[in-house]
Amino acid sequence: MPKGASVYWISLGHELAQVNKHSRALVWAVLWLVFLVAQSHAEVLEPEEKRQYFTHSISEPGSQSTLSSQSTCGGCLEEMGVLAKASEGKPTLRRVSDAPDKDPPKIKLNGDYFLGIFSDTKHILLSPLNWEASDWITASLVLGTAGVFFALDNDIREFVQDNRSGGTDDTSAVFEPFGNGAYTAPAMAAYYLYGRIFKNEKAERVALLSAESFAITGLFTFALKYTSGRSRPGVGVNSGDWNGPDFEEISFPSAHTSTAFAIATVFATEYENNPFIPPIAYGIATLTGLSRLNDDEHWASDVFLGGALGYFVAKTVLKLHSDKKGRHYTIYPKVSKKETGLQFVYRF
Repeated sequence: MPKGASVYWISLGHELAQVNKHSRALVWAVLWLVFLVAQSHAEVLEPEEKRQYFTHSISEPGSQSTLSSQSTCGGCLEEMGVLAKASEGKPTLRRVSDAPDKDPPKIKLNGDYFLGIFSDTKHILLSPLNWEASDWITASLVLGTAGVFFALDNDIREFVQDNRSGGTDDTSAVFEPFGNGAYTAPAMAAYYLYGRIFKNEKAERVALLSAESFAITGLFTFALKYTSGRSRPGVGVNSGDWNGPDFEEISFPSAHTSTAFAIATVFATEYENNPFIPPIAYGIATLTGLSRLNDDEHWASDVFLGGALGYFVAKTVLKLHSDKKGRHYTIYPKVSKKETGLQFVYRF
């Protein structure tokens, strides 16, 4: 980065540290929205990415019949190779055509959208009933890691507070608002309005998915808060003080962190082809969580499980609104002067 640019951003950060908390949050929110709008607008101007379509023909020995398969990605050629090897014919590979990726399902702000939030919430609540072995392994790893944080909560708090300074407080004040619904909700609304005004369906989709993830994550977060009744570290108790159900002591899990990661996950996933947005989104969410430790508002385990909750809820919401439900197969007959057989088409 040019020296002048480095000086500029350092100066900007210093100036932000001097203004009050609310003004600082507003400035950062505006900068973030400007960045997203610029990236989203650039994405619209870029030509739509195309995938190569290939046909793979397998002729049976001593026969004029042909089994042909078609794929939309080069990565699928390995499976076609297995198919070719399974038969005793000699495969031929040729390019058929170029075709664009299928657009993701459109999401509109209407009654169906709000009804969908309820149905998606129900799906998430009941999803453990349909988990596979890999899902249970993931859940076990998350809970196991959380257990480690529970055991180290007091030590981590002592370390963070011993190293707390004016600099960490300034940094915390900058990133804390990204987990505060009073700021994130208007920001999502503004991004949605941008998409509506400028006919950017991707921006509309991201804003609405972020809002849904934010709402469902918030529901689960506060249900856990009121049920567990865990005391915050700043009230002078140790990490093992649980008094739930309680509507005053609501430390577990961190709502700021769950909110930040729910929104960050949507942006990082929907704009995964942009090299800047995923690291920026997850970086902001991580710093938001760390700000809660610095401010002595949460235990480390609160922050970790809050982040995990926001991440997995958002991932599930994205999956429910995706057309990538798995492999799509189509089989239809193919007749030509040179070959007769079946055309086997599959898309990932």
